[in-house]
Amino acid sequence: MDVKSEFLNAPLTEDVYLSIPQGIPLDKKQVCLNLHKAIYGLKQAPLAWYNRSTVWLKSINFKPSISDPCVFYRCSTNPVWLFLHVNDLAIFGRELSHFKSEIKKEFEVKDIGTAELMLGISICHLSDSILLSQAHYTELLLDQYGMRNCQPVVTPLIPNQHLDKATEENVVAFKNLNVNYQSAISGLSYLSTATHPDISFAVSSLWQFLENPGIQHWNAFIHVLQYLKGTTSFCLMYQRHQEARVVAYSDEDWGNCRITRQSTTGFVILIGDCLVT
Repeated sequence: MDVKSEFLNAPLTEDVYLSIPQGIPLDKKQVCLNLHKAIYGLKQAPLAWYNRSTVWLKSINFKPSISDPCVFYRCSTNPVWLFLHVNDLAIFGRELSHFKSEIKKEFEVKDIGTAELMLGISICHLSDSILLSQAHYTELLLDQYGMRNCQPVVTPLIPNQHLDKATEENVVAFKNLNVNYQSAISGLSYLSTATHPDISFAVSSLWQFLENPGIQHWNAFIHVLQYLKGTTSFCLMYQRHQEARVVAYSDEDWGNCRITRQSTTGFVILIGDCLVT
């Protein structure tokens, strides 16, 4: 669902003043306007809207998730889960007509039907499962770095490769490429946390060199893109009738980082057979 004019519904908790617009016969040097509600372009507007929507959701017995304040749930005979991203709402539940009637009484909304795309994540609804993927996002990432027609590889990192601090020569070689390493790794990070957990360790390794990357770190990034080229169609599958049993696994190496001698910890949490985090 899409909330229309969401910022205009949000009252402000602080004084914000506006100059008199053209066409109003008042002296701009003597009079100004006191803004009561948020408007588009105001830096406080997103927070004001979040606070406004949160107050309303709590008034109808929704509670925010401890792990994510943009996820709300209402436990009753008809449980409903809600994900809020600015004015876009993804709503989950067996029967949603009651909630839809509630929100239409409070805000002007547009029901855009079954969710098929949210935050760059494609949602495919099958009779027995739901598939989450980011094929389009991955293709955009490949295009951004000229890797659409690259040769795929089968591992996110080169086997047995250890990334070390860059030498001065390697740093100079990287700077000559005139690319933004931090932005590149951020693009991978979103993939790894959303639908591509198979690149999580590679991304974690590349994150260590954000401050002073060298050419070898950029080459490792390119290798990850080559891996993504061959796994564009990979997705997470959540089966509808599978037992919702939560299982977690964790492991840790022993001082495996050759730079700091620190250990690396990894974990996975699954519901049924499908990865959650």
